[in-house]
Amino acid sequence: MLYDILFTLDAQGRFCGVSWGSREAEDLYRDLFESWAGSGRMANTAFDLPEGASSGQFIWEESAFSFQILPAPENTRWLLLKRVDQRPYLLARALDQITDGVQIYDKNACAVFFNRASRGISHIPSGVNIEGRHLLDLYNLDESVSTTMTALQTQAPVIDRVDSFRANDFSTAPIASANTSYPIFREGELLGAVVFEQTADIVGANIKKLEATRRALSSFQNKPPNISFSGYTFDNVIGSCPKLREAVALAQRVAPQDSPILLVGETGTGKEIFAQSIHRASRRRGGKFLAINCAAVPETLIESLLFGTKKGSFTGSEDKAGYLEEAAGGTLFLDELNSMSLAMQSKILRVLQEKTFRRVGGSQDLRLDVRVISSCNEDPFKAISENTFRRDLFYRLSTVMIELPPLRDHLEDLEELIRYRLDATAYQFVRAVTRIEPEVYALLRSYHWPGNVRELFHVLDYAQNVTDSELIGARHLPPYLLKHRAEPAAPIQPVDFSQKTLQGLMDDYERQIIAQALEHCGYNISQTAQALGILRQSLQYRIRKYGLIF
Repeated sequence: MLYDILFTLDAQGRFCGVSWGSREAEDLYRDLFESWAGSGRMANTAFDLPEGASSGQFIWEESAFSFQILPAPENTRWLLLKRVDQRPYLLARALDQITDGVQIYDKNACAVFFNRASRGISHIPSGVNIEGRHLLDLYNLDESVSTTMTALQTQAPVIDRVDSFRANDFSTAPIASANTSYPIFREGELLGAVVFEQTADIVGANIKKLEATRRALSSFQNKPPNISFSGYTFDNVIGSCPKLREAVALAQRVAPQDSPILLVGETGTGKEIFAQSIHRASRRRGGKFLAINCAAVPETLIESLLFGTKKGSFTGSEDKAGYLEEAAGGTLFLDELNSMSLAMQSKILRVLQEKTFRRVGGSQDLRLDVRVISSCNEDPFKAISENTFRRDLFYRLSTVMIELPPLRDHLEDLEELIRYRLDATAYQFVRAVTRIEPEVYALLRSYHWPGNVRELFHVLDYAQNVTDSELIGARHLPPYLLKHRAEPAAPIQPVDFSQKTLQGLMDDYERQIIAQALEHCGYNISQTAQALGILRQSLQYRIRKYGLIF
């Protein structure tokens, strides 16, 4: 047989040398097979050849080979290998799956291939070889009306020609079909033609199938896509401002490590997106990612959520694993850790130091096996000075600190963020927004965005809900944004700089604001903190600082 690879084997069947019968095989296997020569490697074990066989086939590295073993001079043997090209078989079986008849002819109108449906139309038994037979020998029809003959002679497609004919050797019944034929070329030279056949039965079946498909598609037309959200990656960090890209680069650099990371950024800057992205780029990506918002969980529940509970530790308690236990092998994200009480921070610090913890009410020490990523929504050094963030815990959690810029510091990314959000949520709305009035961009750029990207996305979702077209105008924005546009800036009051420093003046102003807020909220600490947009601990610190006793 013609060969791609020829091995010379010694008397024991070991590789002695190799030569090549095809350039493709040499390019694929030269480095490997030439290293086998003289290595003592046995052919039978290398290729798992059938015991005692002198020819046959085998599979090696997901490729099929035919082989033949022949005697050679000087007590050696030749092992000839030929790669088996499976593409023709695969193509033939693929064409058999098509419900239309498919026939392929060469440029002389001699048959090359008929698929299963075509043989059925012409009543040609599966075992009969029709390869090489001329079309007019197979069918009783006039050359001038033959779809395939016309396509070959004119070298142009013939579309949906309907005719009736008989298959000479296989059936006397007439065959009516609609045929379409396309000539096949290679570099401008005619090679042959392919013809597609449809009988009335095939057309009827196709109509039923298409109608069922149309109904199925119509039923899904107004439904959202079936999206299985599996977490954020760094691709979900939108923007190109230097500060943001530096934060991404640092996060990507430290993600494969196991060190604690502290993300610092205002609410709505994307701290959880960063946390999930770091997890998915880490060695722990196969484990769970669990997040707990320390500001949203009541103080009485956060300990049992983190550490778990032992049955009987308190009324109604059950044996339940906490986040520290469930996230074993993965990542735990402590969001807005600075809002956690100092007492709870002390417990977290002990766990990180000892690398063990116990369920609430339990006596068994459990080993800590999580990477901790935490976040702070204010300057951590300010929080430390105000005694809302333990200094020792800060150093334990901030091996790497990544600062995320607020939206007002990278307004150059505004348009990219808007387009990203509109594209991501288009399926939720009747009309996809394609245009935004220039006034809208100007208004959004002038806004100070206290809620950052989260607030921007809220504004866009609102606009998509209220617009009645594919356009977002200023009239479609939330009223508070339009109010911001209409409100003039407050006049600056004259200040006597000879009496106090800037910090002193700012402290006076802050004291007045807090005193007024307390009075307005009936001296309720929680309501006042919420009205001012600060943490309860921060408010209590300022009350003590300014001596606001009530």
